[in-house]
Amino acid sequence: MHYKKPAAFLPVIFLAVIAISGCTFQLPSGLDPFNSNTPSQTGAMIEEFTPDYSSVHSGEEVTFRMKVKNTGSLKLENGFAELLGLDQVWQKGQGVLINNGETFPDEEACRYTAKKIMLLPEDAEAGTTGGETTCTWRYSAPSVATGLSIAAKPRVRFYYSYKSSTVKTVTLASREELKAIEQQGKALPMESYSKTKSPISIEVEATTPIRTYGEKVEFPIVITVKNVGGGTVCRGGSTDCKKQNPAGAGENDNWNKVDIKIILPNGQSFAQGSCDATGLQLITFVGNDPQTFSCKIVADMANQIGIVQKQIEVTSSYGYFIDKTTEISVFPSAEPITSPTPAGNK
Repeated sequence: MHYKKPAAFLPVIFLAVIAISGCTFQLPSGLDPFNSNTPSQTGAMIEEFTPDYSSVHSGEEVTFRMKVKNTGSLKLENGFAELLGLDQVWQKGQGVLINNGETFPDEEACRYTAKKIMLLPEDAEAGTTGGETTCTWRYSAPSVATGLSIAAKPRVRFYYSYKSSTVKTVTLASREELKAIEQQGKALPMESYSKTKSPISIEVEATTPIRTYGEKVEFPIVITVKNVGGGTVCRGGSTDCKKQNPAGAGENDNWNKVDIKIILPNGQSFAQGSCDATGLQLITFVGNDPQTFSCKIVADMANQIGIVQKQIEVTSSYGYFIDKTTEISVFPSAEPITSPTPAGNK
């Protein structure tokens, strides 16, 4: 069996199990199987990925089923799924569509050519839970020589487009009060207004030092971006996650990158030499470490009367994908077992 050089993720791991004199030997398998550790309320969660049976004969048809749910607070869009690791060895099921060597799921909405999966978030007022859907793939188990068995660990990958948003309220007092805050070395008061439940978390905090001059006040904010969904973020949308880079490796140039946009209220702008005037900032994740950047904001107070509260919003739109593996064993048809073993009853 041919193995590619390990990339960021391996699509599947096969274990060839050879039974000799009552002993079982496992061939080297490279990296361990990868399963996204997705907390609840962070976007899509693969609730189930299993075959009909955990043990089958060569030539038997098997259906793999994935169930995914939106546990976040926003609408999930442009979703699609693919099953990785079986197409080179297993045969497609009867009547199954194949595109560029990839076995399509039975449901058209689940295919990347359609990207039609849309799942609504939970609505507490209406008493509804987050939307969910199911995708299925049908394969025929490969031939296995007498005396051998194959343990396969295919992986399902679910892609989708999502958004994140955090809104904070900053309080601007009179010039005299702001001058006092500056002299005390304190930050401007900032309170939370809203925050989405998404796979990418955005934190916004006001910090020091602030500076007052003329009819203006300059204050810094620190933005921390975290990947909390247990998967991989992609710059762009769900389709940009799947696109392969020119080198042909499993990872592409959009992975682990996300655009962050800062939206300032009227009367505020970015200080010269601080963040880009458009408010856009490209974030590149290194491993799963949070990424932090800061911007200086200038607020014009020429026409301000009394205490004023202004909202600063930080948003992001991106693609995201999560993985889940399962296991299935294939025995030669010449060595029949009494009946296929249902998944979960190994």
